[in-house]
Amino acid sequence: MLVLGLDFGGTKLAAGVVRADTGRVVSFSAIPSPADAGAEACLAAMITLGRDVSDELEVASRIEAIGVSFGGWVALDGRTVRTSIHVAGWEGVRLAERLEETFRRPTRIANDADGAALAEFAYGAGRGSNGDLMYVTVSTGIGSGVLVGGRLVRGKQGFAGEIGHLPMLRDGPPCDCGRAGCLESVASGRGIARIARSLGAIDGTTAADVAAAAARGDQLLGPIWWDAMDWLGRAVASAANLLDPELIVIGGGLTRSGSLLFEPVQRAVARFAVDRSVRVLRAALGDHVGVAAGAALWHTAERPEPGID
Repeated sequence: MLVLGLDFGGTKLAAGVVRADTGRVVSFSAIPSPADAGAEACLAAMITLGRDVSDELEVASRIEAIGVSFGGWVALDGRTVRTSIHVAGWEGVRLAERLEETFRRPTRIANDADGAALAEFAYGAGRGSNGDLMYVTVSTGIGSGVLVGGRLVRGKQGFAGEIGHLPMLRDGPPCDCGRAGCLESVASGRGIARIARSLGAIDGTTAADVAAAAARGDQLLGPIWWDAMDWLGRAVASAANLLDPELIVIGGGLTRSGSLLFEPVQRAVARFAVDRSVRVLRAALGDHVGVAAGAALWHTAERPEPGID
């Protein structure tokens, strides 16, 4: 079964054609999100991208379904966007319906971290596990998806797993969610960069710059990185104590910093988690995780009928 996976990220859009049985990506393309664009511009760009990757290998007629990884909150119906923190205009958009009108294929959508949890369990670092897994993405923002027995935990309104909005610091930095002191405000890519600039770093300094500075012992930027990783590790350990997973998979752009992220997080988990045997693993699917998530949404589902009514 071929699935068209669409990944609506905070700063990029990606599309790929994926085999749902294996997770193999047979066609892939990614572009930056349109500058200062809202929902409609992002959707138009994604439709073009999706058509391009489908036509690249002349597989459009063989695609049976569409799966969407969305960087924001998704309603429990798996068809409607509740909101996006990073891109304006997504409130209440019936995204599955819009894509079905265009591509004439049945469509499911999920929050990006939820979808990535399913993808890593089906195809990546969690393959072969018992399905008690937490996936944490550390990128522009911070999110997580939780699986118990291989099934997503969604909660009453679909907000389960919002580790990025755990309150960490009283009167901490402002968060994009409208509150202050959330984990995302102190340990995400955007949060780390904001703190660095507020303490005198030059404009344009990124979280990657802060990580590199920490590696060389910079006295201004280094402590910002190590504090952020300490907060991240404590949050992951706290989540492990609450959920008792078999393993924790960490992905997202900041994992490119390698041991600068994983070593302090693993130390914090070893120190604060009740179950010190819980494994902390690097995500295996890399930049393809979003489109693989689209396939994972259909991996255990009934095979859809070609097209839609």
